[in-house]
Amino acid sequence: LALGAGSALSACSDTTVPGGQDPHLAPGGLPLARPDNPVRLPIYPDNPRIPSGLEPESGPLQLYNWAEYVNEAVLKSFEERYDVEVQLSTFSTLDEAVAKLAAGAVGYDVFVPTQPEISLLVAGKVIQPLNLDYIPNLKRNVWKALQSPWYDVGSRYTVPYTVFSTGIAWRNDFLPDYDPSKFANPYDSFWQMDEISGKVAMLDDQREGLAFGLLRNGITDVNTGSQGQVDGSRKAIQELIDKVNLRFYTNDYQHIADGSIWLHQAWGGDMTAIGYYLPKGTPVTSVSYWWPQDGRGLMGNDTMTVLKGAPHPVLAHLFLDHILDVETAFLNMEFTGYQQPLVEMTPKAVVEAELVPENLLSAIVRQDQFAAGFLQGPLSAEGLGIWETAWSEVKAT
Repeated sequence: LALGAGSALSACSDTTVPGGQDPHLAPGGLPLARPDNPVRLPIYPDNPRIPSGLEPESGPLQLYNWAEYVNEAVLKSFEERYDVEVQLSTFSTLDEAVAKLAAGAVGYDVFVPTQPEISLLVAGKVIQPLNLDYIPNLKRNVWKALQSPWYDVGSRYTVPYTVFSTGIAWRNDFLPDYDPSKFANPYDSFWQMDEISGKVAMLDDQREGLAFGLLRNGITDVNTGSQGQVDGSRKAIQELIDKVNLRFYTNDYQHIADGSIWLHQAWGGDMTAIGYYLPKGTPVTSVSYWWPQDGRGLMGNDTMTVLKGAPHPVLAHLFLDHILDVETAFLNMEFTGYQQPLVEMTPKAVVEAELVPENLLSAIVRQDQFAAGFLQGPLSAEGLGIWETAWSEVKAT
């Protein structure tokens, strides 16, 4: 989350907490959630849960989601199940979405934020607490670790949507001798690729990009608020820009598929769907993906929430439950390429369902890997500023 979005949320929050700029607190005065510091988010008197036992509204349900991040067939199945219409609005960046919501955009029911932003959304009273009576699939189907996650103990405001790894993708037909696992530090391999200048790319994402630099420098705290560590990452990436004419993209799947980039920091979910984008005659086996199989690598977890003031809150809760249905999740992955953290969505199951080619199975996150992953959490106001400044300097290089 860029500082601009954080500032927008802070401005829309009517919860003033002394010490909100404390380095140990997230903006809004809430504790910084970490795997070793789980946080139970507060429920405010003027933002209560909806009661149990209500009938669903007549709709239409308004979903505010990332572009290309839900299968239309999933929306159709919900429409048929509840005899309502679903209207989808999309955004390209979280900054864009949060700024719009913080400015008072109304009419949306369900919003899909990444988990580092949850405490900001709660403090700003942008999302409402959930009544889990309407969402039985959370306990029925979801990984135990995400039924009550460290960033939202008790699932007071969120249910998990997707889980994904961030690793290294490459075209092995162009780089037959490349294998990041051969390097003492696989992340450092990017700095050794002078010979393919112009063919190396990093995700155009502040948290993902700087985290890659941290890991290259041997720092595994991807939520660090240390000025020195973040500056070290920034300097490493600026060096990489000079070494390999580094490019920055979010559509990693497109550039790996068309061969304009041979080596790319990549989201695992984008790689599982790479077959849809490869030119005719280019086999999916020409793409490889590395992510540490002990789980000690970058990992992400997007969520679904119900917005405060949602016109159709009961329908919104039922939609969250629908998303956590096993059949729905497999249907969704057919389009998005992103897995959901459901017990039945195992590597074997997704291969048998032909959702992931076997050579890219390393992009799937196993339940037993999740506890070891380096997951992003909220940053303090000071930390947000440090990261934002560093990334601005990277992009200005």
